[in-house]
Amino acid sequence: MGKYSRLGKNTLLVFVGNVGSKLIGLLMLPFYTHWLSKADYGITDMINICVTISISAITCCLSEAIFRLPKGQLLDIQKKYFSTGLFFSSTGLCVAAIVFFIITRFFLEKSIFSTYSTLIYLIILTTFLQSYFQQFTRSIDQMKIYVISGVLLTVFTAGFAFVLIPKFGLTGFLWSQIMATFCASLYTLIFGKLWNYISIRAINMVRFREMIKYSLPLVPNSIMAWLINGANRFFLEKYHGLDTVGIFATALKFPMLIGTFFQVFFISWQISVIEEFKTDRYSDFYNKIFSLVFLGLTVSMLAIAFSSGLLTTIFVDEKFSDAQHYIPILTIAPIVSCLAVFVGANFTASKETKYLFSTTVYGGLTSIAGNILLIPPFGIMGAAYSQILSFAVMLVLRAYHTRKMVIIKQKILYLCSFVALLLIVFFINSDLYVKIPMMILLILSILYFNKSGINFIIHAIKVHHKTHQT
Repeated sequence: MGKYSRLGKNTLLVFVGNVGSKLIGLLMLPFYTHWLSKADYGITDMINICVTISISAITCCLSEAIFRLPKGQLLDIQKKYFSTGLFFSSTGLCVAAIVFFIITRFFLEKSIFSTYSTLIYLIILTTFLQSYFQQFTRSIDQMKIYVISGVLLTVFTAGFAFVLIPKFGLTGFLWSQIMATFCASLYTLIFGKLWNYISIRAINMVRFREMIKYSLPLVPNSIMAWLINGANRFFLEKYHGLDTVGIFATALKFPMLIGTFFQVFFISWQISVIEEFKTDRYSDFYNKIFSLVFLGLTVSMLAIAFSSGLLTTIFVDEKFSDAQHYIPILTIAPIVSCLAVFVGANFTASKETKYLFSTTVYGGLTSIAGNILLIPPFGIMGAAYSQILSFAVMLVLRAYHTRKMVIIKQKILYLCSFVALLLIVFFINSDLYVKIPMMILLILSILYFNKSGINFIIHAIKVHHKTHQT
């Protein structure tokens, strides 16, 4: 199987196994916004952000190591990785339970985190187990289990939500997450026969040092990513209230679709990068896929930006309708973010994860400065501008650090295309007489700037057509 076919097949499998759980937040949005107030929905968003950062800090991102390191190893080595990672993560989670109780009880007693502290911790625990088990099945090529686990997570999340939220509101929302992730992780454990990889004797300090060497640089990277993606909620809550957080979280659901679909692709892309990284053809392969990714991100951004009004009408309760005004500008940040992640895959393949950390630090510092300066006067728009700036810093720095590994070609064309996208967002709410000709001109420009990606797709279609004819 060729590298392009393998990438496509892996992407399809990951799409089925992963996209459902990622999209459930959007598909359930009409239900959530109907039964939850703007403030309650803002609280759920802040809790989910807190859960994500807590898992990374507590478990040292070992879920990332458990995919990369056991891949292609003998059964005995895989068992050592799995048991070692599970043991040290469980130890961290037990210590975290005590620390979590002390902090929420004595330092944050009047905050939302104290009110829902037990439920938040259970979400952290079950989410980690679900992620750790599912990542390991992908590493040992149990793709069927990986796919079904993702599908079940989607089904359980929707099912428990429909039952619990109308009766218990915000508490029901949190319990639905706990029960869904627990059931999905239990399925993966049983049907993946992961108990065969659990052994006290297999716990190995050599393997632990190897895992922690790989994953530890990802922890501050994850924390910095939180500063970029999550800290803005707390600034919005402080200066503009929980209702604003709810509107922001609702508006962000649609641009996040870009990141969701990209993440599905990226999981497969990581495999291809690792396989092709040291080959002579890697530069050509990398640049072809980069052009396709940029084209896909551009088309996705335009589709969401132009249909923002329709999307909010279909998916959002009327009390959240203001979200439509912020969707176009919020679509810019995911494009830059996805490109930064795409370029950063080179650091994973080369095991130079320190660059993931250093570049994200500068992005995080930019985000902090942007949040402080822009959110108080501009609110949600300020949060959007801050995100764009921080991801742009990350992208530029990562492209700079990867220049010795692979060079991104046609950078000027990509830059011109991005400027055209910014102009589209600027003109999208203008008068029709100005808007229509500007949109046509800018879209034609974008098509021209992305001609290499379009030509590659046309060529692939022709080759596929000839193959089937013969």
